[in-house]
Amino acid sequence: MSYITKSIALIVFLWSFSISAQKSNKKDFVILKREDWNAKKAVMEMKLHKPQFITIHHTGMPQKPELSIEKKLQALQNFSQKNSPMADGSIKKAWADVPYHFYIATNGKIAEGRNINFQGDSNTNYNLEGHVLIVVEGDFNKEKVLPQQWESLKELIAFISSEYDISPKTISGHRDQAETSCPGNNIYQKLSELK
Repeated sequence: MSYITKSIALIVFLWSFSISAQKSNKKDFVILKREDWNAKKAVMEMKLHKPQFITIHHTGMPQKPELSIEKKLQALQNFSQKNSPMADGSIKKAWADVPYHFYIATNGKIAEGRNINFQGDSNTNYNLEGHVLIVVEGDFNKEKVLPQQWESLKELIAFISSEYDISPKTISGHRDQAETSCPGNNIYQKLSELK
């Protein structure tokens, strides 16, 4: 074999190894699709937007590792799509769909919520235009972020940043946008690590 032929063979080998390594890494990163958790259709019209920022929320409720992510998303959608009572006694008006674009459960599983091309919803007053809303399960004013949740959050942010050309420098906590303690101190103080 000539030197050129050997060089070409080596380049092809390294290229195919690189491609297979990328594929295996992508296999490990899975987002449960809406149809996988039996999402219902939106119940009203939603506003289109261009994803430009990443905003982190917490559910503000105790972690429930015993429930599947499918059950959690179905319950969240049921709550979201009707007038529902809030903890303070007020009534939340119905939204078209789940308010968040992505949900990270206690076991680190990630599920697609609202289609990312539609603006999310919030109980607080801020301009949601362009914000990709990620909610992490738990009350992080009282609970710790679980290691598997943190790893999934990092992977999800890398995916969103790459897929939608959004700089990680745009990452903020809900409290940076509105008057709230969300996403809780125990995750908020770590957000700078994601930038």
